[in-house]
Amino acid sequence: MENNNELNLEELEDVSGGKRHVSKEPDRPGWTQHKVTHTDTLIRIANKYGISNWRKIIDWNPHIDKETNMIRTGEYLWIKK
Repeated sequence: MENNNELNLEELEDVSGGKRHVSKEPDRPGWTQHKVTHTDTLIRIANKYGISNWRKIIDWNPHIDKETNMIRTGEYLWIKK
């Protein structure tokens, strides 16, 4: 299994100085990618995929700021199946 800290997604500089992943990467076995919509929250995404704790999504996606937990429309998140 690949190291989750080495995700190879195209990054786009954000106005706040962070980076967000805006290009879908080729599929990996055991994972799916979720494109964030304007109505998404980490809790809604977790519920959609049957994830018991939304904080796991942050662990799987190191580009998410752990202080703000902010996700942005158009970015892709890795979700473990």
